[in-house]
Amino acid sequence: MNILFITWDSDQTNYLENLFFPIFRGIQKETGWQFHVMQFSWAAPGEVQRIQALAEQMSVRYLHVPVYRRPSAALGALRTLTKGAKAIREYLQRQQINSLMPRSTMPAMMVNRLRRWLADKNIEVIFDADGLPIQERVDFAGLKPGSLQYRWLKRAETTMLIQADKVLTRTEKAIQSHLQSNPVLSPSKFYKVSNGRDSVFFKPDSAKRARIRRELGMKDQSLLWIYSGSLGPPYQLEEMLRLFWDHYQFDADSRMLFLVRNQHTLSAQIPDYLRRLVWIKTVPFTCIPDYYAAGDLGLSLRKPAPSLAGLAPIKVGEYLLSGLPVIASEGIGDLATDLAEKSACFIYRANDAALHSWLKTLHKQSKSAIRNVGTQYFGLDQSVTTYVKALEAI
Repeated sequence: MNILFITWDSDQTNYLENLFFPIFRGIQKETGWQFHVMQFSWAAPGEVQRIQALAEQMSVRYLHVPVYRRPSAALGALRTLTKGAKAIREYLQRQQINSLMPRSTMPAMMVNRLRRWLADKNIEVIFDADGLPIQERVDFAGLKPGSLQYRWLKRAETTMLIQADKVLTRTEKAIQSHLQSNPVLSPSKFYKVSNGRDSVFFKPDSAKRARIRRELGMKDQSLLWIYSGSLGPPYQLEEMLRLFWDHYQFDADSRMLFLVRNQHTLSAQIPDYLRRLVWIKTVPFTCIPDYYAAGDLGLSLRKPAPSLAGLAPIKVGEYLLSGLPVIASEGIGDLATDLAEKSACFIYRANDAALHSWLKTLHKQSKSAIRNVGTQYFGLDQSVTTYVKALEAI
């Protein structure tokens, strides 16, 4: 079976090589299927070549389609949608694709234009709904419900949800949200798949832990708090810093480490009284597990919003696979349902006293037991299994 995955991105992304390429390679090894990726973006030629090389290493066939940015970003996007639908159709004809997998709203728009032709050719459409992206724009990007842009995006998403043969989500809450919003939809077409991470890449490592902590000047028994990933409107930076500061009153040797792309933006937001206690680093992706190994807990705190129901944070899986217990916000996807009873995870509900009690137990927790939780819910093998089950379903 040949499967074409279609995505629409900006000029810089890393989720293909870090998330989807490993999953697709795992599926290919298990089934013999072939994944193709068509990425629409306005990335520079050097970035496209980098992704192309990584795709080849993973035995994934990759094609880049430029997104027009002139005369304006909006008009360029509209032009790309028209030309993109044609590019998709031509690729399907050349490569004998059996299943088409558009990811999120913009690819859905292009595939919607081909639905009659796809039906005639008996090409299956599998919609990767990718959380609740339109609601996320409302929550954090200023999109106004009822606006022309909102109705345009929502119409495309609804059409795809109805027309698709299957719909993939990352949470049960996202499935329920779609079913409540669109009562005509059949629950049987929805499948929850997981964001799997490579347990060989993310793992505890005592030697690396000792080396990194020595470089940082961390004492053996003091807690190193870790935050890795993006920062911006959806993330609770001030709350993370406050919780760390509260713990610091009881553990003056504790420190907090941020692993982020943009050090300067974050540095400007760190209060003066925390500057000597908070470290900010930008390291290659291949070095991230080394710093996880040096840490003692990971943070995943988000601002309350309806779109959180569709999220399955990749970093939570990375932390757990690395043997790091996790503090996560209430309301993020299925995390509370899956992990609230696990000692490796603390669901933060403004319950500071309970959090401080939990932090005192961390030195007793087994990294192998924490890692087992990560493997159960976020391991790459588990992710491949969920995808294969969804893709094989009739």
